[in-house]
Amino acid sequence: MKNNVGVGAENTVSLPGKKTSFAVKLTIALSFVMLWLLLVVFEQALLFRVNELDLFLFNKVYFNEMMAVPAGFLSYIASFMVQFFYYPVLGAALYVLCLFLVYWLTKKVFDIPDKLSAVAMLPVVALLATNTELGYWIFYLKLSGYWYVAVIGVIAVLLATWLFKKLNGKIRPLWIAIWVFAAYPLFGFYALAGGVLMGLLALSQYICNRNSLSMTMLSLAVVALSVYFVPQYYYGCYATVATEYIYTVGIPAYQWVPEYIKNAQHEESSYWHSIYLYWIPYVVLLLSYVGIIIMQAFRKKACSAACSVMTTIAVVLCSFVFMWVFWYSDNNFRIENKQNRAMWEEDWEAVADYAMDADVPTRQIVLNKNIAMLKLGRSGNEAFTYPDGSSEILAPMGVHLTQTGGKMVYYQYGKFNFCYRWCVEDAVEYGWCPEYLKHAARSMLLSGEYRLAERYINILKSSLFYASWATDLEECLKNPELMEKKNEFFMPLQMKSYPDELAVDESFVEVYLSKNLMNLPEAPTPMQIEAALLTCMIRKDTKAFWYIFEMYMNVCKPKVLSKHYQEAFLLFLNLDKGQTVKVGAGFVDKYISMTTRHRFDAFIKRTTAHTGKKEDEMAPFFKDDFGDTYLYFYFFVRKIKTN
Repeated sequence: MKNNVGVGAENTVSLPGKKTSFAVKLTIALSFVMLWLLLVVFEQALLFRVNELDLFLFNKVYFNEMMAVPAGFLSYIASFMVQFFYYPVLGAALYVLCLFLVYWLTKKVFDIPDKLSAVAMLPVVALLATNTELGYWIFYLKLSGYWYVAVIGVIAVLLATWLFKKLNGKIRPLWIAIWVFAAYPLFGFYALAGGVLMGLLALSQYICNRNSLSMTMLSLAVVALSVYFVPQYYYGCYATVATEYIYTVGIPAYQWVPEYIKNAQHEESSYWHSIYLYWIPYVVLLLSYVGIIIMQAFRKKACSAACSVMTTIAVVLCSFVFMWVFWYSDNNFRIENKQNRAMWEEDWEAVADYAMDADVPTRQIVLNKNIAMLKLGRSGNEAFTYPDGSSEILAPMGVHLTQTGGKMVYYQYGKFNFCYRWCVEDAVEYGWCPEYLKHAARSMLLSGEYRLAERYINILKSSLFYASWATDLEECLKNPELMEKKNEFFMPLQMKSYPDELAVDESFVEVYLSKNLMNLPEAPTPMQIEAALLTCMIRKDTKAFWYIFEMYMNVCKPKVLSKHYQEAFLLFLNLDKGQTVKVGAGFVDKYISMTTRHRFDAFIKRTTAHTGKKEDEMAPFFKDDFGDTYLYFYFFVRKIKTN
């Protein structure tokens, strides 16, 4: 009778606990689905760009090169995983599955009950934040496979700690020594972190009376000695790591130092992306595991349903706030990455459409849009209908187009030597990646440097997802006449007749190009003339405009003059007041539409009505009616900062 009552009582009490556990599990499952959706919906272009900036090759040379440094194996596996971001939906799914593995191992290693399993989400959120906070840092990271390095490192540490728990108490100190010594060449810092975590776990078990004092002290002593002396030993084995980095190999300790933080380009920097805040996710990752161990050592055997619900709510709220703070959500950065992907896919309509999503675009967005306009043949009618300006780049360091998109811009304008030069320079600093290799292969192919082009094509053929791209380009290498027939090469070949001299651009892509494009060759192509005409309008150079406009009329012989060219013609003619430029009435009647003339007169009339006001004060009164004209650009788009 007594047993029956006990069983009944036990069943009655456990039912709410089961419901609570199910609710917590459902919340966790939905959280991982939400993470995947966030990455897929908002960061597809970023994931693709991360893959483009990280190289993995299936050959022995690449493997040996990676293994030549401590934690090279970690980067090797991480780079292998990063390449699946080539298909962002698939890559995001694999990444979230790895985060789920971190959650599951955390729960198992530290015996976290189902009702409190939300606590195991804290390391997951911290790991995610180490990537989502980066922004423009993706162009400056030197740690191969960065997006996966911390995740895989933590998984390895948790697996080692799980084995530590399963071993007999007397063998545990030996396992700590073996792990740190054997894992340091493979995982670097994470081997040391694993040793420390095992030592803290041993201390936690001693507090719970599950470990003797002598074995606990021995474990802590082994941890201290191993963590200090093992890196010192391997320093003598490797010639690829400096003394100050032997304890931090495998984490980007050398990236975020004061020398990198230069606001030379921008007056202000985003507060949330100051130098110190980039380390907070790593600190939270460390503290979350320390907190879990402390919780394990001192928590009560039972936890009420109310306690588990409150814990879950607290973790979810804290995670939401943490992700909101450390998720780099600059719209211009996302547009740049979307445009970059569309440019590689030769989807120039999309490049132009993305530019329309910017409130105040960066110069990278504007340059990409201008290339799209030339490619689509719509410069004269649409180039100034898009948002324009030079938004500040939200980064704590000076960011230059040569790193973020200048190589593509140089390539499209036929500056193959400049494109190749920056590929090589950045490869020396940050390592070769698919984006650099593809630019180098195309630039050398169109320059006639076929042996160099073949070298880069062969490297890409050793990759998983770029082999087909390289094989297609190889066809042009074998039969160069095919390039004339491929639409993707039309603009670079049209612009190629400029002298492709390697001068000094001082990393200022737009400044160099804008001056160079107006210095037309002896026999310019129609595309070169139109690019020069657009450039002098952007530079607001009236003298150059009249010279190039005359060449445009004589060489291109347009039957109908494009809208923006009409607007510029009337504006510059009005500003000249007949002093240097003489135009017959017949030209105006033939090429300047009545619609353009009426809009120009209305613009001048409204300008007169606001005489005495500053440009910033006048701009709102013109935006709605004239924001799609060159007139608005000329008077109200000011203080453009090129980079």
